[in-house]
Amino acid sequence: MRWSISCASVVVAALGVPQAAADRYEATVTLRPIAAMGRVTEDVSSRTPGAPLARSTYGGGGEISVSYGLRNWLDVGAELVGAELTTATYASTTVAVEGNDAMGRLTRRARFAQLRGGPTFRFGVSWIPTVHLGLGVGARLPTAATLRYEDFGRTFELVPDGMTATISLDVVANVRVGFEHRFDRRWTVGLVAEAMHAIGVSEPPLDVVSGGISLSYTWYPVIR
Repeated sequence: MRWSISCASVVVAALGVPQAAADRYEATVTLRPIAAMGRVTEDVSSRTPGAPLARSTYGGGGEISVSYGLRNWLDVGAELVGAELTTATYASTTVAVEGNDAMGRLTRRARFAQLRGGPTFRFGVSWIPTVHLGLGVGARLPTAATLRYEDFGRTFELVPDGMTATISLDVVANVRVGFEHRFDRRWTVGLVAEAMHAIGVSEPPLDVVSGGISLSYTWYPVIR
């Protein structure tokens, strides 16, 4: 009986070895819907004394990535990311409207799209902790800002100077940790948590933390 159990264990282990070794040759596409929290900064230091104003806001989006296994423990890949955050409100600020200072409540919504790439380190076969490091470029697409203020008993909503809907470039760095479970040689599901920092070429920095689920499909373009 013990001999039979030992033989079965050897067979299972032998079957598992090719699957683990195949990580080196895998191509994988992954979808990740995410929920996010961002720290959005509006640079008003040139219009008011002190530092730029920052607010925390929530949102969500998604990521799609393609990767290839160079080693059993190392993948390299690229990903497209897009997300939108809810409207950030700055209760009291002074901005320029048609060249004149106006004080009121400023609101604006942040959106971004990014192309990133980098290595993913894998630490398992069936249950797989992962760590991903990424660098890339992005486009930030904030909506037009709205300044709401009152004057002579009337309420006005205007777009401040230089705060129309626009597109600006970012340099992006991110780190992501995950924990995945492989159901078979094709399908993997998992949970991820991520932190991203974007340095704007013409905008203040943007920081986003996010989390979600991942669903991966794997195939083998190289025949062994």
